[in-house]
Amino acid sequence: MNYPDLRKGDNLPAVGVLQQLLNRTGGSLTPDGIFGPKTFAAVRDLQLARKLEPDGIVGQKTWERLTNGLSLPILDSIDVWDPTFLKEDAAYIRRVGGSPLLVGGMCNGVEQVVSQLSGWSNVFLLRFHGHGAPGVASTSTGHGELDPKMRERGDIWNNQTIIKTLGRLATTFGPYGCIEFIECQTGAGTSGRTLLRKLADQTGVPVTGAVHDQPFGKRWSFRLSGPTVTVVPGGGNLSTWCKLLPPFPGACAA
Repeated sequence: MNYPDLRKGDNLPAVGVLQQLLNRTGGSLTPDGIFGPKTFAAVRDLQLARKLEPDGIVGQKTWERLTNGLSLPILDSIDVWDPTFLKEDAAYIRRVGGSPLLVGGMCNGVEQVVSQLSGWSNVFLLRFHGHGAPGVASTSTGHGELDPKMRERGDIWNNQTIIKTLGRLATTFGPYGCIEFIECQTGAGTSGRTLLRKLADQTGVPVTGAVHDQPFGKRWSFRLSGPTVTVVPGGGNLSTWCKLLPPFPGACAA
């Protein structure tokens, strides 16, 4: 089962969903998207009660317990034009039961991504993996470092046609839907924030991008490293978006 690696210090839409899941287990958190001391303590309490390692980190086993009986699909679109992402991100995600969408070596990579996702619904988290730069994310052309001045049709960037194409994903997401760019610097600077804002408004879900470079490795295939920028549709803020999330039905018995 695929999962998001969440831990203390994260400030993400997925943390707001985590907080709602913890409330389903008996917690009393106010969802705000910030993985602070109270959220850390609630995760440890759950782990102790379920006889898991009480490290306060939401890894695979903790996520499986939290989502017992629920459907929260997590999708990963991976630019395998650089084979490193095939050997690392795709391989690690497959090992935990995920089915990454692989795109590489085509000039219309964004269209291919959207077409691959068209059959999904109620998606919780869509993660893009590839090379990035401020305001740019590769989807099928990311061999080597991305130069924002050398943007291609297969890249995600501030282009009206590309933004509208990605906007077709709006029907793919459920009430907890969000997008993350697990790519270097995609959210950095004015161009990064502009891209995230336009995508959030088009897709109707919060969009998060990294500010700095992202490392490789198993752990990093499931999480963003370091500072991030999140833009919420309509110019709202993350805390308000999290508070408006619907509570999960029932109680978690696993």
